[in-house]
Amino acid sequence: MKTIVVGFDGSDGSFVAVDWAAERAARGETRVEIVTIGGTVLSDESRLDAPLRAAELRVLDIVPDGDVTSRQVEGTMPAALLEQASAADLLVVGALHDGAARSMRSAHFLRLAAGSPVPIVVVPDGWSPSDAAVVVGFSGREAPSRTVDVAAGEADATGATLAMVHAWQMPVPRVEGPISLRASPIQMRAEHAKPLRRAASSVSNTFPALPVEQTLTHGDAAGALLERARDASLLVIGLPRHGIFADPLRGSIARELLARSAVPVCIVPNAVLPT
Repeated sequence: MKTIVVGFDGSDGSFVAVDWAAERAARGETRVEIVTIGGTVLSDESRLDAPLRAAELRVLDIVPDGDVTSRQVEGTMPAALLEQASAADLLVVGALHDGAARSMRSAHFLRLAAGSPVPIVVVPDGWSPSDAAVVVGFSGREAPSRTVDVAAGEADATGATLAMVHAWQMPVPRVEGPISLRASPIQMRAEHAKPLRRAASSVSNTFPALPVEQTLTHGDAAGALLERARDASLLVIGLPRHGIFADPLRGSIARELLARSAVPVCIVPNAVLPT
């Protein structure tokens, strides 16, 4: 049985996170644990009972025989929440996308993910259930890829198609003396297609019944993922092993996706598995 921990503070955004976890639990044997950390606006226990019970009931409305618990834990954010999620399969939090605050919130969620032992799903306000594809960003450098593994597992558990997206760009021409050496676009596309095909084949070997779609596109990675994820149920991205500062490019892509995505984003920390 999988376990989902929901970070809950009584806000509208955290109730949306509870709804996402409930829908996920309805698609397979999943335990939902709703956790409030002391020190939040609801840290007064006299104010906790009603919102926590309401959150439990929202899960039971969707999964009448569901396994759901709620609790308040003393501590400070984010360390206490990450500790509570250390034995779980997913940590789920809600996000209110309120204009200029989006960028700041995106950076907050990335810092949370960088310290998390498990993947984090950030659910935007306005989310509604969907049976559409699970979209995963494939860098071409991850072999084996924890990011793809998580995405494939979610797609298989929810009965969705797995859509693997790899965006590539032409390298800067090399200059040797008076000669500028430019790579062939056809050759570069073929080179980028190889790891994508291998990754898709590996997924199919592990999940024979899972439909796998491959998208190879020339251009901006964030733009390609957002375009494909417009009608997706989940967008899965990897966070570099040492966080956003170890790989500023991928960190900036992750921030843009979190700020602009209209669908839940799953951030997978330590995206490259040890070999």
